[in-house]
Amino acid sequence: MSHERFTPSREVYHRIRWDPRFDAREFVIGYDAHAGEMEEVPFAAFVPDGEIPWHRVWYFRRGTHKVWDRKSRTDLLDALASGPAEPAPASSVSPDEAAPVFSPLPSYHYDSREGAWCEHVPSSAASPGALPPPEELTVATFNVLFDLHEAELLDTPRRIPAALSLLRSADADIIALQEVTEPFLRALLETPWIREHYFLSEGPGAATVTPYGQLLLSRFPFASLSQCVFSRDKRVIAGEIRLKGGTLWVATLHLTSHRAHASSSSRAAQLRAIVGWANALGTQGLHSPDVVLAGDFNFSEDAPEGHAFAQHGFTDVWPLLRPGEPGYTFDPERNGLATVMTVSGRRQRLDRVLVRSPSGRLTPRAVTLFGETPLPAPEAPAGGPLFTSDHFGVRCILHRGETRSPAVSRVHLAAPVHESAVVLIPPEAQWGPIQPLRAQHDRNYQRWMPHVTLLYPFVPEEHFLEAEALIAEALKHLEPFQVTLTGFSFFEHPGSVTAWLQPEEHPRGALKSLQAVLEAALPQCDEQGRKSKQGFTPHLSVGQFPRSSLSDIRQKLSAWERDWHPLSFEAREVCLISRRGNDPFEVRRRIALGRAKRSLSEPRSTLHDALSAREGWESSEAHRARIQAVKRLNEVCSRLGLELYPYGSFLMGTSGTGSDVDAVVIGPAHLSREDFAGALLQALTQEKDCEGARFIADAAIPLVKLSLGGVHFDVSYASRPEGVAPCPPAELLARQGERLDLAGFRSLTGWADTDALLECVGREEADLERFRTLLRAVKTWAKARGVYSHALGYLGGFSWAVLTAWACMRAPRDSSRTEEQLLDYFFEMFAAWPWPLPVTLTPGTARYVPEGKRDQMPVVAPALPPRNTARNVSRSTLRVLREELARASEALRRARQEGTAEAWDALFAPVEIPGPTAAQVVVSVEAKAHEDRQVAAGWILGHLTALVYRLEGDRRLFLRPFPPSQPEGPFRIGLSAQGPEAGQALSHHPGAPLQRALDEFRESFHAWSHRPPGASLSVRFTAG
Repeated sequence: MSHERFTPSREVYHRIRWDPRFDAREFVIGYDAHAGEMEEVPFAAFVPDGEIPWHRVWYFRRGTHKVWDRKSRTDLLDALASGPAEPAPASSVSPDEAAPVFSPLPSYHYDSREGAWCEHVPSSAASPGALPPPEELTVATFNVLFDLHEAELLDTPRRIPAALSLLRSADADIIALQEVTEPFLRALLETPWIREHYFLSEGPGAATVTPYGQLLLSRFPFASLSQCVFSRDKRVIAGEIRLKGGTLWVATLHLTSHRAHASSSSRAAQLRAIVGWANALGTQGLHSPDVVLAGDFNFSEDAPEGHAFAQHGFTDVWPLLRPGEPGYTFDPERNGLATVMTVSGRRQRLDRVLVRSPSGRLTPRAVTLFGETPLPAPEAPAGGPLFTSDHFGVRCILHRGETRSPAVSRVHLAAPVHESAVVLIPPEAQWGPIQPLRAQHDRNYQRWMPHVTLLYPFVPEEHFLEAEALIAEALKHLEPFQVTLTGFSFFEHPGSVTAWLQPEEHPRGALKSLQAVLEAALPQCDEQGRKSKQGFTPHLSVGQFPRSSLSDIRQKLSAWERDWHPLSFEAREVCLISRRGNDPFEVRRRIALGRAKRSLSEPRSTLHDALSAREGWESSEAHRARIQAVKRLNEVCSRLGLELYPYGSFLMGTSGTGSDVDAVVIGPAHLSREDFAGALLQALTQEKDCEGARFIADAAIPLVKLSLGGVHFDVSYASRPEGVAPCPPAELLARQGERLDLAGFRSLTGWADTDALLECVGREEADLERFRTLLRAVKTWAKARGVYSHALGYLGGFSWAVLTAWACMRAPRDSSRTEEQLLDYFFEMFAAWPWPLPVTLTPGTARYVPEGKRDQMPVVAPALPPRNTARNVSRSTLRVLREELARASEALRRARQEGTAEAWDALFAPVEIPGPTAAQVVVSVEAKAHEDRQVAAGWILGHLTALVYRLEGDRRLFLRPFPPSQPEGPFRIGLSAQGPEAGQALSHHPGAPLQRALDEFRESFHAWSHRPPGASLSVRFTAG
């Protein structure tokens, strides 16, 4: 007899905690306090996996209603989250992404014959060709300000007619409104021009605007309409509009404000739902539709949410068209209502229009603010002029043109910035005569390398991937050419003169042709071509000096020329450069001219060659030995009545030379963890080539370590609850997860995480072998650079696997067809990732909220509940990871460009361990027996991050833990300090912060209850 699965209490808890549609503060938990007595605890006060075990949780209550009850097997969460059960529309979103949280909505139009607003029924026979093909679309967004708080200061009866008048003047095809209340909606529905021209997302019932909400208006009928509800007042309303030439989706949103509790985490969850919905639209047909997001985003200019939207292809129209202008839509200095409503007093651009056009046909042309003028007298109740709202509206005109290549549409929309450029750089070996001149005369000597500017300003660095593909295509027919820096010339400015070296090229005009080809590829980056009537003037700047007479200028340059010898080089590549913050410009990408590319007949080193040279691939003999060792251990477990489930790199098929095999053993309820370990260790004594078998009882997850046939294993244990028959791990977790002890639950989630990751990679149709190759490359690099270690505060194997899976799932297919391109995408994305924005693989884990210093770099496991797999990353090790990823990104581009073994060697070059004179802490152990040294070294590895955190208590210090050359150590931590107090930070006199941290670490080792007899610890500091 089959039983329908009843949701376990653990799963209910985590769903309420992480699902943005629920407010956890509204729930209480009822539990058995022993002897049948029921007690309640507020949801926020309940500690998961704490004193109250999951099997004693009997119900979850919201208000007076039990939404989950173990006794009656009641589970109302789905109904509570989604409202009335209705089938999702076929045109909504993919089930794997955001479909579970979107539900259909009716749209409304005014029926003049009926004299009433009626539900609009889209005609299945209607063709987009029947609609006029608009060449331009005007979109307006306006937060109209509800009056649910401080109504006496807002004078809403005067503001509503003023808002309607503003909207009429905006003359928009699509209008997105926020903070609409029922009275505002009623006035809107009674307005003649609204009745005549617009379809609405709400009708007289006002369900989506009670007490307030968003409203979408369109001159074109909605083919479908849906909403994603985050809370009572926060939602996204999305409309599908079918136009000739392609479908357009428009969504209005109002993200959680900074006033709200946990606002950043709420916005992060909302962002993921929106991005998931937008990404899912592309899975429903051959082409991804154009998408416009309009509304009150409630985050400031440099917030990570803005970067996240950009990473998913959305372009913010205001900075695109009006760079350098603040565009404040919430301005307490100008708007009296904003002064009343503000908490921070900050001027902010909260209201935005974002565009994503994979077709390339939707191009922003103009953007303005409206509602900036106050109403005529009388004054506002609080004094001063009365404005229509505390926000100004945004009006945007979008041009609809011909479809362009999806690969280049984003980069064509990107506004040029002065933090990036395309340049021609002489070979560094020939900088000698140039740099002394620049060092003496060029105020930009520190910021720029010697260069000939080709495009400046250029698209932001985040668009370099697309720009590279575009430029490479444009340059493939251009041949390398000779450039000779012959003499000096100058530009005159109102108060100064710029001196520059004249490049003469052969063939003549090659530089101008190169610049013209680049400008044609990215026409918005045309400033160099229109600086003068003569067009582009090739030059290499060497200095500036005050303006004087022409004779004085020529005399100075003539003096320079007497010492100058013409310098020649071959122009073989252009460089994409950028600067970050106040740092100097650096080369991010090198793109070869046509014949500079190595011919196919020449031997070319590849990523595959580089990995083979470093044993990145396991040999067939080693693979067979690993399979045989797993088979033997499985037979040992079977004889004991146990089930062995390997996971991690073995299950993923990415084991490398020397990789451990992680596994979990499942046994019966009567077999304790200690008895399991004893039985397994006893059985292993019969295996002839088993070495180093031991039970690590005090590990975070107790496990048995062993080596069988030269293959190392880490084996944890989970026992089935009483009365549960043998079953696979997935079924055991789903049906009995709440009855497992904490160590058993964590052991099984290791297997579940691996299984979920492989499901993600397969679900996204990313080639599994591609994933394996990329992961091998990443692991080989991370080990070489010393950042492959969870224990040292970096990322462990599974964290790197999550990042790799994310890259495989998200990389644009057109620009990641080869293994090298995919690895390039990996390094580029994570070198610039806006941590602590979490990296997640599934909708269920996308709601992870970073909390505290252990979430510096959230890399979230794919199985529920959401967990950060990188909780050991600290302030210092995050900086190391960022620096190493940036270094790898540049080294890989060089390797791809040159295609030599030497260039690939540079990417995988081992990290340099500090010498004995460098500032460092060296930790080592001594013990008589080899096994005791192993145990003591294991304690150090398990506690090294605690030492790092102690040392980081002094904010002046930065640390870099290095991998030990031998498993038993010694363990080295490099130290550095900057600023005027660097010497004080590195002081280790008695009582100094650094010395106290070392003393506390030493004391904790000696207080260790399982310390092997005679084992000693040495903690040595050298100041460098």
